[in-house]
Amino acid sequence: MMLHRYGGLFMAGFLLVTSCAARKNKLEKMQIDCAQRVSKALLSYNTKKYAMALTRFEDARMQCSGTSIMDTVLFFLGMANAKTKKYLEARVEFQRLVQDFPGSPFFEEAKFRIGYVVFKQSNPANRDQKETREAIRLLDNFIELYPKSPFVDSAAFYRTEAYEKLATKDFRNAQFYEKINEPEAAVVYYRAFISQFIDSKMVDQARFNAFVLLLKLDRIGEAKELYDALIEKGKNKELQKEAKILFANAKRASAGAK
Repeated sequence: MMLHRYGGLFMAGFLLVTSCAARKNKLEKMQIDCAQRVSKALLSYNTKKYAMALTRFEDARMQCSGTSIMDTVLFFLGMANAKTKKYLEARVEFQRLVQDFPGSPFFEEAKFRIGYVVFKQSNPANRDQKETREAIRLLDNFIELYPKSPFVDSAAFYRTEAYEKLATKDFRNAQFYEKINEPEAAVVYYRAFISQFIDSKMVDQARFNAFVLLLKLDRIGEAKELYDALIEKGKNKELQKEAKILFANAKRASAGAK
């Protein structure tokens, strides 16, 4: 009786060990299969066959769920979507990676890529700029959290691009009033632009344009304020040179009128 009981225990233990070994072998086989799938997908990606890469990485996602290479799959799904201009889909993949794999070697770049694809998804400057503002927020956040990241320079570059897109929209509003011969309204918009986008590469042009309009409106005192700012703070030497000539002529004309 005792022998029978030990025999039963032995058999149960044997089956358990056999089952564990089978599961281990199955897992190892799955890892090898997934590695091969991802290798083929990466080959497509690296040879710029992005549509094929997407198909292969999607297949790997379905077949390799729960394996140690899922962060790689998610990252390159995001990258392949971005390469094919599917920016919304790319954002989803990068966000999944960041949420589910905080220890991944792709984590930091995925955080940067979220802001990048939101910027790439944004509308042209003449349309709604909701995504552009969100991209600035995301990229600012990345720069603040990861100041020593190898991707921080790229984040700063696209943050500047997003900032200039917002600036372009407001600058064109001022130009519009100038083109329809509404100089006073144009001056108001140029001044608002200068106040809001002081770091824009277009700020010198905005100062110069408003300065010229104020001269035409015979508002010399206000024109001088913009002239002084352009000369003292400006970087565009050609605009500074032209402004000096125009201001000197305006002063001579004003003195002659008296």
